Amino acid sequence: MRPEDMVGQTLGHYRLIRQVGYGGVSAVFLAEDINLGREVAVKVFWPRPGETKDFLRRFAREARVLAQLDHPNILPVYDYGEQGGHAYLVMPYMAGGSLKDVLKARQVLPPTEVIRLATETLNALQYAHERGLIHRDIKPGNMLFKADGKLMLCDFGLVKVLSPAGENKSLFDTTSDSGSEITGTPEYMSPEQIQGQPIPASDIYSVGIVLYEMLTGIRPFSSNSVMNVLLKQLNEPPRPLHEINPKISPQIEQVILRALEKDPARRYQHPIDFLQALRQAEIAEEAAGQVTSMPTIPSDWSSRTVEDTQNSPPVPPGRYSTADEAYIETVASDSQLYSRGAAQPTSQPGIPLNAANERTATTIPPPGRYPKEVPLQTHTRRSRRLPFAMLAILMVVLAALVLALVVTPLGHNLFGFNSGQTSNTGGNSHSTTPSTANGNTPGVNAGTKGSGVTHAASTQGVPTTSTACPASGTAQAFVSAPLALGHDPTVVYIVNEGPPDAPTFGTVKRYDMSTGVKVEIKKMASTHIDDAQVSADGQWVLFTAHVAGQSELRAVRMDGQGLQTLFCAPSGYHISGAQWSINQKLVVFDEGQAIGAQTIYLLNMASGSLQTELVPPTAGLAYLPRTWIDNTRVLMVGFVPNADAPPQNVYILDTNKGTNQRTTDLQQVVTIGSPCWDFDSSYDGTKLFVSKCSPGQPNGSSTVGVQPATGGTLNNFLTSSTLAINSVRVIDPTNTYLLATATNIGPGVSGSTSNDGLYKIKTDGSTPLHLTANNPGETSNLNSFSQYFWSNESRDGSMYAVEMANFSSSTYTLMTGPLNGGTPTTFASISGTVLEIAGWTTY
Repeated sequence: MRPEDMVGQTLGHYRLIRQVGYGGVSAVFLAEDINLGREVAVKVFWPRPGETKDFLRRFAREARVLAQLDHPNILPVYDYGEQGGHAYLVMPYMAGGSLKDVLKARQVLPPTEVIRLATETLNALQYAHERGLIHRDIKPGNMLFKADGKLMLCDFGLVKVLSPAGENKSLFDTTSDSGSEITGTPEYMSPEQIQGQPIPASDIYSVGIVLYEMLTGIRPFSSNSVMNVLLKQLNEPPRPLHEINPKISPQIEQVILRALEKDPARRYQHPIDFLQALRQAEIAEEAAGQVTSMPTIPSDWSSRTVEDTQNSPPVPPGRYSTADEAYIETVASDSQLYSRGAAQPTSQPGIPLNAANERTATTIPPPGRYPKEVPLQTHTRRSRRLPFAMLAILMVVLAALVLALVVTPLGHNLFGFNSGQTSNTGGNSHSTTPSTANGNTPGVNAGTKGSGVTHAASTQGVPTTSTACPASGTAQAFVSAPLALGHDPTVVYIVNEGPPDAPTFGTVKRYDMSTGVKVEIKKMASTHIDDAQVSADGQWVLFTAHVAGQSELRAVRMDGQGLQTLFCAPSGYHISGAQWSINQKLVVFDEGQAIGAQTIYLLNMASGSLQTELVPPTAGLAYLPRTWIDNTRVLMVGFVPNADAPPQNVYILDTNKGTNQRTTDLQQVVTIGSPCWDFDSSYDGTKLFVSKCSPGQPNGSSTVGVQPATGGTLNNFLTSSTLAINSVRVIDPTNTYLLATATNIGPGVSGSTSNDGLYKIKTDGSTPLHLTANNPGETSNLNSFSQYFWSNESRDGSMYAVEMANFSSSTYTLMTGPLNGGTPTTFASISGTVLEIAGWTTY
């Protein structure tokens, strides 16, 4: 049956409306899902004569795997089936554009945008490779965009569906009754894939070619003859990128050229390795001042693409439109047309790369910082190459083959917060269900700190705000408006340039884990940001800062709108310990001079009313707010004013007791006087987790225990004779896991720091999981401003963020990594400028 004859028919519960594209072995139809009443795309495959039974068996096996893929950057398969000897896949249908369209319109993309797109692609590939899947046909036409610019990798695994069962043999060997075939797109195929032996590193080669094309505007290997293209892929080195585009840095060039090594053993072996190298090259560029501010894909790029193509010659009816053009080019050539000949080896996958010849960036992380990554298990065969003359003869026929047109629809609406991370971290999950109980802010779970972000239906402009200080002793009401957040895990952090007493700039920034893009939320001159925290709904940042020498309490929305000053301290006074309540209605903070006790104020965000909550004591301890247990009680630590003594004891301030409270109104819940200790509260506010440590020689020791939040016996569940655990944070609602840092540093201690770093602790007392290791002279630091889970952990519970500080070199490094272990990603590192984590949102 011809494709056009199928219009109007029903496959399963999908009615085919019209054909939108076709190829040699498939056609794509716009269809209606009769059950759900939505538009979908249905790709129908036609087996070649005599292959129906074998093809349908392969199709069912592979389609089941493809339908289970669940990644934000992989176009999903809704359904699949067989009917009348035809096999079909059902996918989202959206009219959008592809990377091919973008390159056609813009030719060359800036490195920052290239790395963002590479990040999304390599995240998708890492997810697939970990599940034993190889894409085999990565090219700009198979890299589609959602309306918001998010990249979607499509046609995942379809090349394998089209391939015979014995695909790992050489192209010219008989592999089944139907013969062997080469599948892919010649301009993007690796040498081993050309010879019929694709492996995971083949995808890395293809991504390298795509990146080369984005950065230079041309493909490294091209010709009017398919045969010549394949010969170049096998034998010709790529031209250095800087010869085509002099703006390409040596760091980026080295990374791309390593991905394009002919021998797969010399390439990056995992997508995450490729991504890490790109990120480190980007950081090296920033440190060297080589990166210029360049725009990313404009928000209206889709419409521009349409405008650019409307003057194109009309396409014949029944073929494909501009949007469908992204899907043509995939070669599926039948080896029955070729003679079979002997092959010669070209490379030996698995042989270690000779370090002397390795062309990698010099800015990769130093050894010893991270735990050793568990290698991805791959099964490869020895590649083989035909003698040149034989190959030339055989390839002549290949040049005459008809290209198979493979069409896949564009985009889909993502759901959930998991972006690039699909595995749960051992119980770390957080509710994202909006709640309006007790009049709390929608989306903020009343009375617990395990709140999720609020996904507003739409973004509204923030009404006029002011950064002028209100009258002395008063505050201003918080001016708010909803922001429609995305779903990419995003780290918010602060950057302070210049010394605290003479700052040049203080900046609130965000880093998108999925795209790798960094955005300045707000950059402020003559400002030093003292602390910052992300709101429970993920839409705002509250921070205190010295602006031109005056201490101010400020807020700004995550998109940079609505910068406003809520309160200013008198001259010579400072604001510290600001903590935003879970329902976002109240802020508690200290105000005081450098010498003397602190007054604790309570700010009503809606009305701007300011009241004295705790009057400063005449003697003894002062108190610093640390975190809200619920929407009425605050946990505080005591400290001795004007002394170097460490904080001591934990107290509860109950705001229900009214204004002008005294120290006798506080409830002491933890009594502790050791110099090394920390605490955090459970999600429901019923428990406190307390750590105590003693640095030592050669190793430090520590205990971690749990007690009732209102006071009681501390029951230790972990005792270590090798770790000096100096901070703990609760990271899951079941109180099963804690984040902790270990630092064997203290007065008079010069012991071993080999065990220092970031750990994930299980509260059953089992061996902690070492997430990151410190370099000599470094300390690992969790968020010192806020203790809500989103201060250190992504909203979906899959990732952590940590600061590494080397005070001898004044170097600050920010990293993120998976909470279930694995190589972290350094996204910012600089000397002489202070970097600190503020928290997580989604964007």
